[in-house]
Formats: sequence, structure tokens, C-alpha cells
Amino acid sequence: MIDLSIQFKLIFFSFIFGFFFSIFIEIFNKKTIHSKSYIKLILSFIFILLMTLIYFFGIKIISEAILHPYSILSIILGFITYDIIIYLIANKYKK
Repeated sequence: MIDLSIQFKLIFFSFIFGFFFSIFIEIFNKKTIHSKSYIKLILSFIFILLMTLIYFFGIKIISEAILHPYSILSIILGFITYDIIIYLIANKYKK
């Protein structure tokens, strides 16, 4: 059983990671849009590997590498939150 304070830290870290992961994916896609498909595939693999390593090093520090199911939901929530914020900002300045 994971201590409650560690669960909160892990969920918060996962949410922030999902938010920044969405930002980095957007930047990555803008930088590689004109690349050839095989280059984009290799760079995508390296990018995902790097982001996965960063996440697992983070949870290693926080919770001794115990992955809680809520962590995955929190990453997805952070990812979606970024998209909602961008959508709201775009609609505000669109008018």
C-alpha cells in the first residue's frame, strides 16, 4: 500500500507531466512536419523513449517506481487540460 502523501505527489507529478508532454508533442510535430517519414519515425521513437525515461525517473524519485493506476489517468487528464486551455485561448483571441 502506498502512503497517501506519496499518492498525491505521484498524481500531481503525473498531471504536470501529461500537461508538459502535450506541449512537447506539439513542438515536436511542428519541428518534424517537413521531415521524411522514416526520419520522423526514428525521431518519434527517440522522443517517446526520452519522455518515458523522464517519467520513470520521476516516479522512481517520488514513489520508488511504484506505478499507481491513477497516475495514468492523471497523465491523460493533464494532456486533455492542455488541449482545453489552448482551445479556450484560441477562441478568446479569434473574436
